[in-house]
Amino acid sequence: MNDRLDISSEPESGPSRDDSDQGRKPRPFLGVKFDCCGIYSRIYQNKKATHYVGNCPKCAKQIRVRIGHGGSDNRFFTAF
Repeated sequence: MNDRLDISSEPESGPSRDDSDQGRKPRPFLGVKFDCCGIYSRIYQNKKATHYVGNCPKCAKQIRVRIGHGGSDNRFFTAF
């Protein structure tokens, strides 16, 4: 059995993360602390861009935040 480890070789080159993300826009999100379970998570904008929707990662409580004129500039919220 060979107990030697060769760490001198470099991995094969492939598409990098930067190459695969070209042309993709970051998906809008809100940061939410779910007070029900004390967990922070993100909720993302739906495809129609009318709401931010998501669930508590622990208890699955659903949250929907409407997008509209006169809304808030805040990006972080607490859901009770």
